[in-house]
Amino acid sequence: MGLVMKSVEAIFGGILALIVLGAAIFMVAGGQWGGIGGGGGTPPPTGPVIGAPVDGGPAIPATGNDVLCQCFDQAFALAGENVGVMSSQYRTGFESCRAVAGARGGDAWTAGWNARVSSKPFQASCGAWLRRG
Repeated sequence: MGLVMKSVEAIFGGILALIVLGAAIFMVAGGQWGGIGGGGGTPPPTGPVIGAPVDGGPAIPATGNDVLCQCFDQAFALAGENVGVMSSQYRTGFESCRAVAGARGGDAWTAGWNARVSSKPFQASCGAWLRRG
């Protein structure tokens, strides 16, 4: 009887170890089930996206304020998703904005983030930030 109990414990212990290992892999992979449920898909880009071609024509050049407002708006949206400042999404967006628009791009990213976490986010907009700056 003792041998049977030990083998049953070993089987259930192995199953538990596999479940824990699977959960760890799931969390490291990003914690999304792909197409199951509501999540999945490709997340939107973090950082500015320079003008895309229209109707097979040449790329549309982005003006300075377009890129700055894109940085501002993306940071504003990201701050509403319960993401911390130390997250990879925040750093990637900030670095992308700095790479595309220089120091002013980083300022736009930070201003958008701060606008969302401020006490009056409904009054914050890129246009208002540009007028102040």
